[in-house]
Amino acid sequence: MQILSETLSVKQTSNKPIADSVLVFEKMHGLGNDFVMVLLDDLLTVQSFCNAVKAGKNPIPSLAKAICDRNFGIGADGLIIGFSLAKTSPIDASIFKSLDADYVIDTTCDIGWIYTNSDGSHSAMCGNGLRCLGLWALRKELVASNRILVSTKAGVQEILVEDESKITVDMGKPVLKTELIPLNAPAAASFVQGELSSPDFDFKVSCVSMGNPHVVIFDAPQAQDCLQANKFSEPLKHLSVQIQEHSIFPEGVNVEWCKTISRNEVHSLIYERGCGATLACASGAAAVVVAGILEGRLERQAKVRLPGGYLSIEWSKSDEHVRMTGPAQTSFCGTISFAALDNLINARGSRSISTEICCS
Repeated sequence: MQILSETLSVKQTSNKPIADSVLVFEKMHGLGNDFVMVLLDDLLTVQSFCNAVKAGKNPIPSLAKAICDRNFGIGADGLIIGFSLAKTSPIDASIFKSLDADYVIDTTCDIGWIYTNSDGSHSAMCGNGLRCLGLWALRKELVASNRILVSTKAGVQEILVEDESKITVDMGKPVLKTELIPLNAPAAASFVQGELSSPDFDFKVSCVSMGNPHVVIFDAPQAQDCLQANKFSEPLKHLSVQIQEHSIFPEGVNVEWCKTISRNEVHSLIYERGCGATLACASGAAAVVVAGILEGRLERQAKVRLPGGYLSIEWSKSDEHVRMTGPAQTSFCGTISFAALDNLINARGSRSISTEICCS
């Protein structure tokens, strides 16, 4: 697809009046890390969405907050907006400028995505989301092969879909330089290991980026009971937030609490930027294995236990790429009325959309 068209207009795909139309969505998860999936082409049939974009506004953060709300919306850790780079009509480049000024689409890929956390913030990488995206795109026939190239803010990612239980994402090389992770720290070392201190805590940590920043903490006494129980306590959640707000992390950070079980297995709890404690975080699992290898704790192939299940991680010695393998599943499908979307985008009335969602 070439992103070349000069005008942005509503694409009406049915004979129904726009006011009576609905947006189709699919709810998916990877080990419990869950997402609402929609097509960008379908969003472009919503007049209020197009109007906002033409005015240079980004309606996605407010949509993500409402749609991902677990009490009044569909409920999810993130909103994934996917689009074909081969099978759809041209999309105005101004869309991406309005929705995310830093997003440069690689048109050599098969598909692209816009990923938004449940709090409305953007993230360049989400491994569980990419597995869901690959399976979703294959089932919707957006791609012709089970080997899929995806344009992301973190670069081109490759997905191999063997079946819903075995989907592998090539997450590229880990970033190990302080200024690129990024950290507010001297860029003296290529791999950051050191002390993370405040008046309330003092930890030995390792920092790495997998397209998003991570801080990995092994064997912290405060986390041992939680790792044994395989779930966060309220005190550990609070401590995770304190770490995320530390001044060394200018863009926030994903926090990984870890315990090595063997050279090939590690248990972890992960507190994500933008959505808090999740059942699984694939980029976090990748960061855990990279840090574990560089600290001499793990081999280059290891499995990571998360509250939602296990992910297999390999950090290849030959090309330095990290590859993650795990499942993806559809929970349910449904629709959201255009009227509800109009109200959210135009900030009219209640932010609840629960009465305007139909599921199947």
